[in-house]
Amino acid sequence: MKKVLCICAAGLMIAALSTSCNKKCECKTYAAGVVVTTNTMELDNGKKCADYTVLASEDPKTGVECKSTL
Repeated sequence: MKKVLCICAAGLMIAALSTSCNKKCECKTYAAGVVVTTNTMELDNGKKCADYTVLASEDPKTGVECKSTL
């Protein structure tokens, strides 16, 4: 039982560290569905990549879409 708890605790720690260390976003700028530029940026404190996503239209995609990098 102790081994199972230790393994579960280790898994939770790894999951927490892997999500908290990601502080970069990859942002793509679209114009009429075509990627115009791609850049990587550092996140500000308390911000998420989704906070930087601004799409004017979905079809065709126009605007900036940001996703976290691994």
